[in-house]
Amino acid sequence: MSRANPYTYQSFVADYYDYLPPVAGRQDLDFYLEVGRTQGEPILELGCGTGRVLLHMAQAGLRAVGLDLSEPMLARCRAKLENQPAAVRDRVRLVHGDMTDFQLRETFRLINIPFRPFQHLLAVEQQLGCLRCARRHLAPGGRLVVDFFQTDARRMHDPAFMQESSPHPEVALPDGTRVRLAERVAAFHRAEQCNDVELVYYVTHPDGRAERLVFAFTLRYFFRYEVEHLLARCGFRVVELFGNFDRSALRDDSPEMIFVAEKEGS
Repeated sequence: MSRANPYTYQSFVADYYDYLPPVAGRQDLDFYLEVGRTQGEPILELGCGTGRVLLHMAQAGLRAVGLDLSEPMLARCRAKLENQPAAVRDRVRLVHGDMTDFQLRETFRLINIPFRPFQHLLAVEQQLGCLRCARRHLAPGGRLVVDFFQTDARRMHDPAFMQESSPHPEVALPDGTRVRLAERVAAFHRAEQCNDVELVYYVTHPDGRAERLVFAFTLRYFFRYEVEHLLARCGFRVVELFGNFDRSALRDDSPEMIFVAEKEGS
């Protein structure tokens, strides 16, 4: 697959990211914290973004490293970290890097890839590179946790999803800016298991100025046994599989696929 994927995020995505309902309303923090407390520190988060999960871990007393390719997202994370107590700041290290090829010279009890960054890896070579790097960085007895949305077959072909929709309410930011998020599929690529997606930000600034900002990217979709085979190719064994962050079993109607894996033979 040759299609480029700009997983670097424009600055406006980072500016509004934490406030919008798909992020602010996500119910995964308790799950990741429970796994972190069970596994122990240090923790590595790949695709840490603005630090939503990472800082939650650090606030709970866990030492964590966050790696991300997007400088705007890391800048937002740094700004949030500066407002934390010194003890929390001391537990966090941020790394600008590529999750498909990194060397941190440290091993970790837990490696998390939360809220879809793995689905920005369009090519199998990228996916294998990420998992192999993760395996090299896992300490003995360590675990890898990665989540995906469970693919809705309608979103692979149905032209209804090419119409812009706005399922979330407008959100008011602390500075008075109002943002409404809309979304659409711009193109289906079933043979390559990906969709071109547009997130549309309707922004009303405090002075009344209005903007329509579009973040266009390509997102890969995965299926259960495809992920299991990718993990097996990289020396992992799936030890738990959930369909949501309440640890319910994966079913036909589950919104998530959450894989917990460990090194083969460990």
